Amino acid sequence: MIKGISAVAVAVKDLDEAVQRFEVLLGQKYSRKFSDDYFPFPGIKGLAFDLEGANLYLLSSDSELTSVGRFLKNNGEGIFLITTKTDNIEEDMARMRENEIEFLLQEPVSGQFGTVNFIHPKLAHGVQIELSNPHQKA
Repeated sequence: MIKGISAVAVAVKDLDEAVQRFEVLLGQKYSRKFSDDYFPFPGIKGLAFDLEGANLYLLSSDSELTSVGRFLKNNGEGIFLITTKTDNIEEDMARMRENEIEFLLQEPVSGQFGTVNFIHPKLAHGVQIELSNPHQKA
């Protein structure tokens, strides 16, 4: 079952410029920078602001071949992704598939971030939805 929202990700063209702006807007420094191997798909870079349990991610990509790069090319900067917290990703995927929800991946992927899958943006008014269980491994 979806338990809440853990993060909102904003796609930005210039990560360094966006960091400076958001540090001023939020009145704090970013809490962590993601290593190159953090994301399940290479070519994405980013960092996070911890906002008392929720995160604001700033994501960028030098390649138009990544999902972030395609988003920036087609839409410009803006809200790219909403990350939900789930207690069982497989059960949520099965429930959603019964209602004709399409996922970007046939099966969830796992890594140091936990287990995730993504709902296609066309099914969520242009915003990609990430199902995430940081403790579950597929």
